[in-house]
Amino acid sequence: MVFILFIYGLSFFAFGLALLLYPKQIQGVKFIENVWLIGAFGLFHGASEWVDMFKLINPMDVHVLNIVSFIILPLSYSFLLYFAITVILEYYKKLSYIYTAFILLAFLFLYLLLSFQYENIFLAGNVWARYLLGIFGVFSGAYAIFIQRDYVNANISYLSKSYLVLLSINLFAYGILSGLIVPKAPIYLATIINQTSFENFFGIPVQLFRATFALSLAVYSISLLKELQAEMQTKLIKLSKAIEVSGDSVIITDISGDIEYVNPAFEKETGFMLDEIVGEKSSILKSGMHHEDFYKKLWKTILSGKIFRNYFVNKKKNGEFYHEYKAIAPIKNSKGKISNFVSTGKNVTEHMLLEKKLKKLATTDKLTLVANRSKFDEIMKYSIDRAKRYDINLSLILFDIDNFKNINDTYGHLIGDEVLKKLAMIGKESIRKSDLIARWGGEEFMIVQPDIPKKEATILAQRLRKDIQDYDFPKVGQVTASFGVTTFKKSDTLDSFLTRVDKALYDAKERGKNRVVQI
Repeated sequence: MVFILFIYGLSFFAFGLALLLYPKQIQGVKFIENVWLIGAFGLFHGASEWVDMFKLINPMDVHVLNIVSFIILPLSYSFLLYFAITVILEYYKKLSYIYTAFILLAFLFLYLLLSFQYENIFLAGNVWARYLLGIFGVFSGAYAIFIQRDYVNANISYLSKSYLVLLSINLFAYGILSGLIVPKAPIYLATIINQTSFENFFGIPVQLFRATFALSLAVYSISLLKELQAEMQTKLIKLSKAIEVSGDSVIITDISGDIEYVNPAFEKETGFMLDEIVGEKSSILKSGMHHEDFYKKLWKTILSGKIFRNYFVNKKKNGEFYHEYKAIAPIKNSKGKISNFVSTGKNVTEHMLLEKKLKKLATTDKLTLVANRSKFDEIMKYSIDRAKRYDINLSLILFDIDNFKNINDTYGHLIGDEVLKKLAMIGKESIRKSDLIARWGGEEFMIVQPDIPKKEATILAQRLRKDIQDYDFPKVGQVTASFGVTTFKKSDTLDSFLTRVDKALYDAKERGKNRVVQI
């Protein structure tokens, strides 16, 4: 019997140490994340069996060993029960650590209360530890391990899932032998099903069966952990190869932003080599094109455990700027704390330039290269809203070429187009950066002047009228233009504002052309 108890305890030591000492960097499997609880159960349970062994070896120390057993046997089951409650509640999305602790304390209180009802407290404690904490801990622990298959789904191999099932089956079977078949005691169930009656019926001590299941638990646990570790290594190798050959640049930094790794695509993109950039801050790529608030938001996002995605303007080693779409994600260690950040980036410079070009084409008049009608409408709506909100002046100038039809009829449309181009150029050179000149239609042009004194708009119109009159247009010579000027009123709508400037231009034409009329 001493030898059986020795093997029994040793098996549980192997089981516990395997779970406690094996690498835990395997994400997403609750069995792994909480495995230290099962490992602690194995160590304490193995110790409790060796306590029984020492009782047989040295009966003189039975009283002290009974006290030790009274403490460590329920403690071992408590670790397993806590693991089971935590995993099962989390599986059903009802996890509360306070609730878990309350359930465990309730079991421990009931264990102590029932044990102290008997004259032989230590014998009763051994039995009630198995009936209460043992049965519930082992059976629920077996179920908690079994449902790990649902957590990981297709993320682990069929072999790993098989080991999980075998572990749960072995633990369940062990629960029957350890939780139900107990030392003989003046407790109803223990007088019917106990170690003595089991041995009399089968002719073999129940401890031998327990030791066999304990060995199986150790073997399957180590096999599972090895398989999971092998799977993780395979995935890491695949990921490493994928990163190496990826066309997107990859940067891995520590939590402070110090660069630990860059892939070949990054080297090719930026000109920075791995050996010269390792240890540098990721801010080495800063172009100065982003406000500090941009980077504050970035760090706030990734430090909270979320992924940050945005467009960056970064700087290469040679000082050249480039556009990049980046995704920066935090990497957590086995304890759930952020240890690193990984950034993947795609060069989108050509895309951004094309987008900018297309946007410009969509808002620019193809002939004169000033703003088109669509852009004018957009700016006008914004300017009117701003003028109303902040009570600032807003002026509008509408002008066109006098007798433009005669130019087209006499010199042809190509020459007429050249006149329009020159007219747009003169207008563009005469306005402020905050103003907008747009081709309104045909030979008509519109100038929007926000936040300008009323008189200034008329002065600009007069100067522009004179510049056009004095300009020597190729083949055509001198041309003149008429101008209508008006200022926004609080009661104005966009239509009334445009109607008034159109009337001003009409009046300028009616009064003899080549003049400025303000309404």
